[in-house]
Amino acid sequence: MEQIEPETIDLLLTDPPFGINFDKVGSQYNRKQKELGRIYTEINENYYEFTLQWLQAAWRVMKPTASGFIFSGWNNLNEILNSLSKIGFRLVNHIIWKYQFGVFTKKRFVSSHYHVLYFTKLPENKDNLRTFNRIPDYSSSPGKLYFEDVWLIKRDYQKGGEKTPTRLPLAVTNKCVRMGSNENDLVLEPFMGSGSVILSCIQYNRKYIGFEISEQIFNIAKKRITQTEQQLNKRSNNLDGWLSKTQI
Repeated sequence: MEQIEPETIDLLLTDPPFGINFDKVGSQYNRKQKELGRIYTEINENYYEFTLQWLQAAWRVMKPTASGFIFSGWNNLNEILNSLSKIGFRLVNHIIWKYQFGVFTKKRFVSSHYHVLYFTKLPENKDNLRTFNRIPDYSSSPGKLYFEDVWLIKRDYQKGGEKTPTRLPLAVTNKCVRMGSNENDLVLEPFMGSGSVILSCIQYNRKYIGFEISEQIFNIAKKRITQTEQQLNKRSNNLDGWLSKTQI
């Protein structure tokens, strides 16, 4: 992020490492290490210091009117909340994303949700400057629930081929991109993973910057991005042909 010019980012949308060792919990997550490969880079340092460092870098590159979404499990949620407060971000909503399955447990309740922290650099008295598009999308949440702070969205099943330990469904990233930014805005995803945020940016005509430290996961993201761009180009070409015939 040091290479990004100050105050150029319109929206931060990211799913940082959760601080979970997937080598040890693969069976609970119903994932086989053979399929995943050793491609996930975990955080071995103090999670609060790690979060504080990358969020301070994010503050520098975000516009004064920018907002952000951070996805988190419950394990290190306090560290993220404390880091946001320490730096000066204002928490707008604490969203619960409820999905359809969770980690198998015997001695405690099954965890089947993620936390989504929606925040801004703006103080409350200037909140009218923040982008918040009330665009309904009934594919991700039924009816009026779309605008509530509990999201009922299914997680993706990753069938066959190369897999990543975590992958945000497009129904989630589409929702955040559409509501938190406008066309041609610049979106930053500093922990890109398999590229769901980038795919949403391409779909809805946002500019994007994404970083991924794992070369294997980056290659998976690159493949998904290329396929999405090809599909959209094909759709665009078909539309151009239809318009030409209509004009004739």
